[in-house]
Amino acid sequence: MERRPVNKLDHSIIGTIISDLCSNTNLDTQEYKDFFVSVFFVFFISIHRRSLTKNIDLNFLESIPTPHNDNLLPNLLLAAEQVDATYKNELCLRETIEHLITRAGKENGTAFTQACLQLCDVVSKNEFPAVAGDCFEKIIQSFSEIQGKKAGEAYTPRELVEMMVEIVEPRGGESVYDPACGSGGFLISANTKALNSKSNAPLQVHGREINLSAARIARINCIVHGIIDSDIRTSDSLQTLEVSAYDIVLANPPFSLATDSYERSATCSYFDFGTPPPNNADFAFLQMIIKSLKPGGRAAVLIPNGVLFRSGVEGAIRKKIIQAGIIESVISLPAGMLKNTGIPTAILVLKKPGAPNKPILLIDSAEAEKHISDDLPTSLKHLFSSTIEKYKNFEEIEGISKLITTDELERNSYILNISRYMLTQQMQKASLPDLTRKQRELEDRLAELQRELRELLTENDMSI
Repeated sequence: MERRPVNKLDHSIIGTIISDLCSNTNLDTQEYKDFFVSVFFVFFISIHRRSLTKNIDLNFLESIPTPHNDNLLPNLLLAAEQVDATYKNELCLRETIEHLITRAGKENGTAFTQACLQLCDVVSKNEFPAVAGDCFEKIIQSFSEIQGKKAGEAYTPRELVEMMVEIVEPRGGESVYDPACGSGGFLISANTKALNSKSNAPLQVHGREINLSAARIARINCIVHGIIDSDIRTSDSLQTLEVSAYDIVLANPPFSLATDSYERSATCSYFDFGTPPPNNADFAFLQMIIKSLKPGGRAAVLIPNGVLFRSGVEGAIRKKIIQAGIIESVISLPAGMLKNTGIPTAILVLKKPGAPNKPILLIDSAEAEKHISDDLPTSLKHLFSSTIEKYKNFEEIEGISKLITTDELERNSYILNISRYMLTQQMQKASLPDLTRKQRELEDRLAELQRELRELLTENDMSI
């Protein structure tokens, strides 16, 4: 196989290397991901050891051999072993790399060697440390797209992460927490924001992740971004009570997770507003996040829209949280915001302690900026910039944002669906025939989906 040269630093080449590796071998995608991240990190530490010495003693790196292209794999394993020892063997770099090389065997060995050589070419460039974080994000994004819904977690677009970080306004020296941190994107973005603020100081970074591989990747991601002393732990945050511990919480917890985690203990003292049903942990995560905030703390949490309107036990919990004045704003997001799920989503902005008589600001971000370009990342930046402006001004704009009083919420059974309280600008302009036609289209689509559901249930010998 011909080795592809890398003539200039372009982090998009990362996606090509990953695609080639996956298409030329036949192993599990998660194994590829663990292997690729490990190799990337070993190369990064080994080659750019001197660039990492700012504000921290990294003299130990002098003993790490650079994995030269000649006899690459033995040198790579030796370097991985020494980096492992430095990080108290918590990253399992050598084990991960050696495992996949062994699994690959002679049949796939050439493809793995080729991928390592190409990755080494990219990482070796002098200017690489300045874009290392972008390259690492590209790795995470590429594997998320390959794994799709099988990934078990939703990749949160950078623009959405940055908007949520902008909403909570992190300041240097504060503590930030993500109870389902995945690869650590929220934590890194928040720390970057704090470093670029007037305080010009880092945050205290804390993350919990139930998936061992994801927690390991989050730790590596933090180091690549200059956060050496992050507190990333492999644990179930629903079973870890952390009371008034953090200034900021940023989270995209798993949606509608069926769990019995909180049933195994006699009491769950973070359920101040009621015990959620075992078949859906949305309000378990939400109450845990509220409990973990310090007085004066704030949070931005990505949620499925069902949290805004479900009735029964969940409706009763939502009512109590609203009455406590903890929900400051609800921001609905455009459809298809998360690539790996079609579930409609929104952001809940929380403040603690609450202001029981203060209105809640509802914002329709899809309506906040209608005239945007067709380029998705640019569009999202424009859209979210407009949304942030509406949030910070805490203002009402017809068809875009509305302040809902506690009395109005009570009259509407404490439902927070934006469509309950305001029509979009487009709907305001629509004629009765247009609305009737739209209704028929939606009814036809619903009938089609119900038919597909019945077919799936019949195929699997199930019934509604």
